[in-house]
Amino acid sequence: MSLREQVWAMLRALGVDAVFGNPGSTELTMLAGFPPDLRYYLGLQEAAVVLMADGYAQVTRKPVLVNLHTGPGLGNAVGSLLTAAWSRAPLVVTAGQQVRAMITQQNWLVNVDATTVPRPAVKWSFEPPRPQDVPAALARAVHTAQAAPSGPVFVSLPMDDWSAAADQSEVDDLAARVVRHRAAPAAEAMAEVARAVDGASRPALVLGAAATAEGDWDHAHRLAERAGLEVFTAPSSGRNVFDETSPWFRGFLPFGASQIGERLAGYDVVLVVGAPAFTCYPYSPGRYISPGAKLFHLTDDPDEAARAPLGTSVIGDPGRALAELAGRVAERKRTPPEPRPVRLVTAAGTTGRPTSDSVYAHLAGVITPQVRVAQESPSNLAEFHDRVRLSTPDSFLTTPSGGLGYGLAAGVGAAIADPSRPVLAIIGDGSLHYSSSALWTAAQAGAPIVTVVMANREYAILKAFAGFNHVSGAVPGLELPGLDAVSLAQGYGVPGRRVEDPATLAALVKDALAARKPALFEIPTDPAVPPLL
Repeated sequence: MSLREQVWAMLRALGVDAVFGNPGSTELTMLAGFPPDLRYYLGLQEAAVVLMADGYAQVTRKPVLVNLHTGPGLGNAVGSLLTAAWSRAPLVVTAGQQVRAMITQQNWLVNVDATTVPRPAVKWSFEPPRPQDVPAALARAVHTAQAAPSGPVFVSLPMDDWSAAADQSEVDDLAARVVRHRAAPAAEAMAEVARAVDGASRPALVLGAAATAEGDWDHAHRLAERAGLEVFTAPSSGRNVFDETSPWFRGFLPFGASQIGERLAGYDVVLVVGAPAFTCYPYSPGRYISPGAKLFHLTDDPDEAARAPLGTSVIGDPGRALAELAGRVAERKRTPPEPRPVRLVTAAGTTGRPTSDSVYAHLAGVITPQVRVAQESPSNLAEFHDRVRLSTPDSFLTTPSGGLGYGLAAGVGAAIADPSRPVLAIIGDGSLHYSSSALWTAAQAGAPIVTVVMANREYAILKAFAGFNHVSGAVPGLELPGLDAVSLAQGYGVPGRRVEDPATLAALVKDALAARKPALFEIPTDPAVPPLL
């Protein structure tokens, strides 16, 4: 077998079943004779390629191979790799390298300092010293990407390596290896946390994406109901982590430290599981918990534990920690708090256009438990959470890092990964253009994704930030005139339509989701600037 055949057979054995890529000349030798049982999803730009792979990984919980082109292609992808690191996507990112004989002289398309380019966005970066080391490097990459905390890794692959061959017995051993990643936290630490919860008069549970990323949704609910824990979603969580219709669910923590302190006031024990303690933006100094309250931080990320500003951190798999705590804590009879109130709908803003609040009020009726939502309209995310109460796991994706472009591309990846659950991507007209080329991939793959573009014709979230920081004077670059999402979608092969009435939009979205084909709808919305926190 050639090195190429050896590598593809090994990657299949290690769980890789899909490749997302945008190849160039230095990748052709790797892709020649691509295995027919693997799937290659072409993207038109590297940033979108990485984020589509991220969405695919979030749904399948498998390592995904990302195929990029030497230095320029890798450079285009670095911003998305930073986001993938925040979302803990187990991506094995490869980029072709010029033939070895041309590297020293730095000829055209040599990836200079190839392993340095993607840092600090990746956990590990490597270029094999010999062709025969390519299988071992890629096997290590797969295991490292999945190891806690999971995240992207990078391997640079010289294009002339693929005509060589490695020792078959060594490759067979690599393909048969198993690495168990879910390490349980120390039993004595869990006993301490359980005692604190048992002794609390009003405990709270703050969940992040890592808490339920491995399917531990039920453990979180069992713990909350057994111990009478009021539950919040942590700031910057890119996934839904708890049944938002549950009486124990109290909503989403804001990004400001002082505002977090206000929401957590009165709780005497706070458990933060699967999230940093805490992620903040913008700067709003304050104390996170009430004086005298205890905070316990359960994470599988040693660096996340080390940088926490207060409390006791316990390192171990967050899902396993939830399961163990659910079995350890004493059952208490406690009446759930009053349900979160629902505000009256504001139908139209000062411009006469529908408010984003009214759009969400209508869309809530078509977002069934079967539908996944990818949301990247930052200025009205709070209104989305207020109107749409998600009750099933793996139903929500949004940017975990603040970097734009994630929502649409990750939504396409999720729709490709699991066509049985159509995706509704709700994207701001500014966010759309960071990864609009993902629409083409959706059209080519026939992915069941319906995109709703919230067209307020401005970067409203930046105007909100300017107001929060008392920025005075005119700021250029915040207005977005002349955009046409419908024509853009049609150019990529996705049917598009402009709609001005939220009720009509909801009916069209319902039909499009049932059709299980790509579609895009643009609705003009009122440009009111929301409060930042």
